[in-house]
Amino acid sequence: MTETTAAAGTVQMLADELYEARRALRPIDFIRNHLAEGDLDAAYAISELNTARRVQEAGLRRVGRKVGLTNPMVQAKAGVDQPDYGIILEDMVFESGTVRPRSAFIKPKIEAEIAFVLKEDLLSSDLDSIKAAIDYVTPAIELVDCRYHNYGMSILDTVADNAACEGVVLGAVRKSYEEVDLDEVEMVLYRGDEEVTRGVGRNVLKGPINAIAWLAETSLRVGKPLLAGEILLSGSIGMIVDWDTDVTYRAEYSHGFGSVQATLSTKESADA
Repeated sequence: MTETTAAAGTVQMLADELYEARRALRPIDFIRNHLAEGDLDAAYAISELNTARRVQEAGLRRVGRKVGLTNPMVQAKAGVDQPDYGIILEDMVFESGTVRPRSAFIKPKIEAEIAFVLKEDLLSSDLDSIKAAIDYVTPAIELVDCRYHNYGMSILDTVADNAACEGVVLGAVRKSYEEVDLDEVEMVLYRGDEEVTRGVGRNVLKGPINAIAWLAETSLRVGKPLLAGEILLSGSIGMIVDWDTDVTYRAEYSHGFGSVQATLSTKESADA
């Protein structure tokens, strides 16, 4: 990250605009034109202000973090060459089979991923320490949304918007890190019975554990280490896809890793 040159007033103004866009489900213009090129510190500051506001106003707990832009295909599509991260709050976590209302999103998309859950605080970014701190891994779908008119975001736009994270759906299968070779796990994502994307674990920074290492190092650098109990999304195995309504999306994994599914409904009601 670079030291921000943005004035505090500008950061707060942009945070307010994004917060209101999310609350009112009304998209806004990209915020990048208000920031210096490459000013990631300002973008993360915007995201942090809005996370803190949600924590304070709704009494929510932080329960995890996500790594985004880890798949070279996704990076190329987004026009970036590095990952980013966002925060997961407790009201953003759902079980497989969840039905979410379309009315809660602006431009919904989904990604199939692998989630890591920690059993102890992670105060180092070396791989041995990370592996020892993992409680279990599980299949996951990330619910993606953006508060802009379209997905032509720069990395500044997506970082400021909590890395476009709106939720996570966790599968029922839980395995220890040693039980499954995550680099070789294959994933196929279906829209109903139609395959929409597929991939293999090593698409994620040549191995999902590398995404967690990047997140651990970044979190330590900003003074907010990863903590026991946190859910960590490692990034998209296949391509990000549109989340159409009233059809179930199901990600199936090889190596006995199970599946995870979610549905976006035009009905106003949804499960808890």
